[in-house]
Order: sequence, then structure tokens, then C-alpha cells
Amino acid sequence: MKPLLPTLKERQRYVLYEVISVHAVDHDISDALLRSLSDILGVFGMADAGLLSVSYDTESQTGILRCNHDQTVRVKAALTMITHIGKQQVIVKVRGVSGVLGKAKRFLPTSAKRTKRESTKGLRA
Repeated sequence: MKPLLPTLKERQRYVLYEVISVHAVDHDISDALLRSLSDILGVFGMADAGLLSVSYDTESQTGILRCNHDQTVRVKAALTMITHIGKQQVIVKVRGVSGVLGKAKRFLPTSAKRTKRESTKGLRA
């Protein structure tokens, strides 16, 4: 079977989001987030959006969702409508949207971007 031509593939966008809560969420909430989005968008809306959780960092409480390019506005609106995940009150803030996964990381908070090597670089004499 031949692969799809690039013109027939759906274009993707990567939405970087941040979860703000009173108490730090200590587990991976990407599944709970997708369930909340399913409640808001509905089954057919989820199918149109083609949502996929790419990654979630529990330390900085930021994650990346992949969606179709024509459903980006709807996904961003649905993310802002989420008020509860489980029994915990949360605010989901969209940090940015990118067409390339590597460039989506530029929207990460500066503390999450730093690596161990960069943080110890200034301590050497």
C-alpha cells in the first residue's frame, strides 16, 4: 500500500498549555484533560479535532496537545473552559500554538527550558 501524498495529509498544530492549580498535581493529567475536552467538544468534535496528547511535564505542569489546523481555535476555547480535573479546581492557560513540535517548546516557562548544564554554567570560576 502506498503512503499518502503530503497534499492529502492533515496539517497538524501543537498547542502548548499550562495547568494552574492551588495544589500541585502530582500525576499525569493528560488523560483527565482529554476526558474533559471530550465532555466539552463532544465525540464528533474530538474526531474532527484529532486530539492527541504529545507530552506532559508534572514539574512545570505544562503539556502539548496535537490537533488539526482548522480546529485550533475550538481546541483553545475548550481548554479555557476546563475548570475541574477530578475533584481539583484548575485553570488551563494556553501558552502558544506552533506548527512544528520543536518550536512549540519556545513557549515553555524559562525554568522548564533550563537544563542542568545551563544552570551550573555560571557557577564555575
